[in-house]
Amino acid sequence: MNKLVEGIRGLEHAADATHGRLSREYRDIVDGTVDLLERYRTAMTRNKDEPISQVVARLWGDWRTLWSDAAECLAEIGGVPRQLAAAKEYTESQLTPILTCAPLWRQAYTKPQGYPGDYLVMEHIYDGRPRGDTPFASVAHMLGIQIGQFVVKRKDIVRNAIATAIAPRQRARGVRIVSLGAGPAREVSELAHVIDDGTPQVAFVLVDQDADALRFAGGAIMRALHEGGGPARIKIEPRQVSVLRLLREIDPAQVFGEADMIYSAGLFDYFGDRTCHVLTRRLYEALRPGGILMLGNMKAGTDMVWPLELIADWSLTYRTAQDVLNWAEGLAGADISLRTEATGYDYVLGVRKPA
Repeated sequence: MNKLVEGIRGLEHAADATHGRLSREYRDIVDGTVDLLERYRTAMTRNKDEPISQVVARLWGDWRTLWSDAAECLAEIGGVPRQLAAAKEYTESQLTPILTCAPLWRQAYTKPQGYPGDYLVMEHIYDGRPRGDTPFASVAHMLGIQIGQFVVKRKDIVRNAIATAIAPRQRARGVRIVSLGAGPAREVSELAHVIDDGTPQVAFVLVDQDADALRFAGGAIMRALHEGGGPARIKIEPRQVSVLRLLREIDPAQVFGEADMIYSAGLFDYFGDRTCHVLTRRLYEALRPGGILMLGNMKAGTDMVWPLELIADWSLTYRTAQDVLNWAEGLAGADISLRTEATGYDYVLGVRKPA
């Protein structure tokens, strides 16, 4: 009987794939996740005193299991656009509304800035603290933060590279560093706490199309400098410019001058391959001799599509290692490296110009 049932379900799954219907397997995963979250919401209504951290720790194991099951299911149906669309529609109608009580999920899904990974989404993840109007909303918020740890880890890679670039032994003169798609520029705020008299003058050129993001980042960096009590060794130069203008109208060097370092941790995820290749070349040309270009992109083949794309409607382009390395093709003399941040979800490409 079990083999017969499995055979029937296999035929149903094949028919679903052909006709673009939602598979029973995937529906069961979503329904199971909804039931899990509803149980936690009910329990937290009755017991509001349990620490959020303890609740999240208990929830995480079950959530991770369901996430893995969803990823396996999506790997099977991912090549069928109509079925993937059906899965996304069902997820957004059933599961997403439970999570959008939390500020992080709501900000990403509703896109008040016009795109999902805006500076407030990034800042929520960096901040790492519970937020929400109810205990369950705070738990859902923390769930999103744990999923988004790749954002923190790629920021750490960039911050450490900046620290090396501004080390006194490396630079007797001033240093010029460009952040493309700067967002909240948390890596700069963190470094502002440790700037001292031995640090060369550093100009950070923050490039973003979002004026709100630039204002937020500038204010956060100035507060960090004030709290650190250090000298004013950092100069902030905001540039409200879209990437399309850098591609079509303006030489990047005219916008931010020759730079010792240019980085973009999460912007290339939104572009096609040709755009990434052209922009990489143009940014490389804006480097000073010996300067470094650092670019991030989400890895292909991971399980991140389910929480980002299907739940939060956060569409990205996931790439293989070779896809990312291809951006630097034709850059004569460049020293090229590729690494993965600590969570394993993000590539970071390094392209150093000859001195």
